[in-house]
Amino acid sequence: MTDTNYPEVAQAGQLADRAHELALAVKIDCPEMLDIASDELRGIVTRRKEIEELRFSITRPMDAAKQKVMDLFRAPLDRLGQAESLLRDEVTRYQREEREKAEAARRDAEQRAAQERAEAQRREQEALDAAAAAEAAGDHEAAAAATHAAEAAREDGDLALIAPLPVGAARAPAKVAGVNARKTWKAEVTDFKALVVEAVKRSENGDDFLLTFIAPDDKVIAQAAKAMQAKLNVPGIRVYAEDSLSVRRKTG
Repeated sequence: MTDTNYPEVAQAGQLADRAHELALAVKIDCPEMLDIASDELRGIVTRRKEIEELRFSITRPMDAAKQKVMDLFRAPLDRLGQAESLLRDEVTRYQREEREKAEAARRDAEQRAAQERAEAQRREQEALDAAAAAEAAGDHEAAAAATHAAEAAREDGDLALIAPLPVGAARAPAKVAGVNARKTWKAEVTDFKALVVEAVKRSENGDDFLLTFIAPDDKVIAQAAKAMQAKLNVPGIRVYAEDSLSVRRKTG
């Protein structure tokens, strides 16, 4: 699209250039110049509004056409998005449950191994006590048998430590080509006051990291300044007023 397609655009550019040159040249040093500058300012505001309306007259049909195209594809895209979410959730659920099953099997295996080792240690100690008692009684044959039983119990305990995990405990969730599971860590503030207190405490000790978690809401602060004006007096906030002009468009 060029200026030749819309002569109004070229004309608007010329008007804007002249207004800009005039604004650069104006120096207000008397009431008459103030009137001239104010009148020109109102003219600029009027022309800006007219040019904006011209722009909208060109872009509105484009926006309407784009909206029609978006509407044509909205339903199928939304439906596909829903289908994608359903399958994502289902794949994630299955893989999560498989991991939980494997973890539960691992914990059970470790618990059984610990129980078996504890039982082996108990039998070993009983056998050692029996061997000591038999030796004290002069029954060397019984002492040897008890010592042998203690060694066997010790071996059972050692085997319990190195016993392989069951197949289900060691099996990772099945992988599918083109679909990879990943964890996305997130966080949410559950106690804002506690966060602020902790941030202040750490900051006093030289650690300002948590201060980045409590960024001020400039929009809310600006609304408070607009409502309370100079009465808004809060440490760490500078309240000030900026001068501006309210300019009405020319009429007629």
